[in-house]
Amino acid sequence: ERISRESTPKESSRVASGNSSGGSDLVTMGESHAYGASLCCFSRRHFILTVCLVMTLVYAVRVLRWILLASLYFDTPRDHPNSCVGQQCFEVFSCYGMKDTTAHVIEPLFSLSGLLLFPLGFHAAMHGGDLDMKRFSLFMLATSLLRCGALVFDVTFFYTCNMYDSNMMSLVLSRFLPPSPLRLGVQETLAGFDSFPKEAVGAVTSFNILAWYLVLMGLWTAFFIYVTMEAFTLSSLMQHGLLGLGVHFGLDQWDEELNRAAIRRKAQSGVSSKFMDDAVLPLSQHVHVGGLSGYGAPSYAPRNYAYAGYDKDMSMTTDFSTGPPPSYEVPDHFSAEEEDAEAVRMLAERLAREESAEEILDRTWD
Repeated sequence: ERISRESTPKESSRVASGNSSGGSDLVTMGESHAYGASLCCFSRRHFILTVCLVMTLVYAVRVLRWILLASLYFDTPRDHPNSCVGQQCFEVFSCYGMKDTTAHVIEPLFSLSGLLLFPLGFHAAMHGGDLDMKRFSLFMLATSLLRCGALVFDVTFFYTCNMYDSNMMSLVLSRFLPPSPLRLGVQETLAGFDSFPKEAVGAVTSFNILAWYLVLMGLWTAFFIYVTMEAFTLSSLMQHGLLGLGVHFGLDQWDEELNRAAIRRKAQSGVSSKFMDDAVLPLSQHVHVGGLSGYGAPSYAPRNYAYAGYDKDMSMTTDFSTGPPPSYEVPDHFSAEEEDAEAVRMLAERLAREESAEEILDRTWD
């Protein structure tokens, strides 16, 4: 008989797949087979786990660095505090006032939200939570859209104001990642600038900073978009399965194990009922008037004492069949008891042939 199976998120997965003879065998299944592959070589679930783990560590280090720098900043005495001087300091919607816009929006927003939601994505991918994975996917979608918006804003700012903003310069003045293409002396000179006009920066270095920014920012944004697509796909797999019928109906994709409880219930359902076994046995009997049996006992035809004739040896052959004598008349109430007993026997036989006692009882009373 068919054995019920249920899906489990265990990595040592086994699924039922059809063989050439039409049967089904249990074969070992990998992560890529269950959840698909990312970058054509990694398991999609492992890919999301790795991205979430790495980004969580990166944002944790960045936030810790902010805390250390803030403590050093407030503990260090400042004789000449840095302050903006001039009318341009009071202009918000100007080239000078908006040179730090994308850096001040993207840096803290992505770092703080990523420190909270990347661990959520790691937890969802680890335990197969489709709802948490969908939330992480929406976060990645919002992050990708903001990065695209920042890219468009920075390029528009460069051609409108003829100067680089701080977000563009951060990619060439970074000390760790991404590696800066500029020499250390050039980096120290540019780091002392309050703003980055195109002419002033070009006088220090002839490197094409805009092209470098577009390549790195474009690749980083494309990577986040790809992670967003993979997260949405993984969330859909966790919720609906490859066939779209749910986790318990996808064939050749979900990890499975034997459902011991279902097997035990199936085995117990094959055990015959004691009531059904007792119903087909002869019922208890007791003697009535005239030799009739008790309730439910088989009826006997009246006996006929007659001479069967004489054989050649003049010996008399008599019918010794059981039953009341010919002169005894059976009362009407005994006939009614026999009819009731016959009805009970018929009902017991029908119950023994039926799979469900409730069905025959319903039809009987109807």
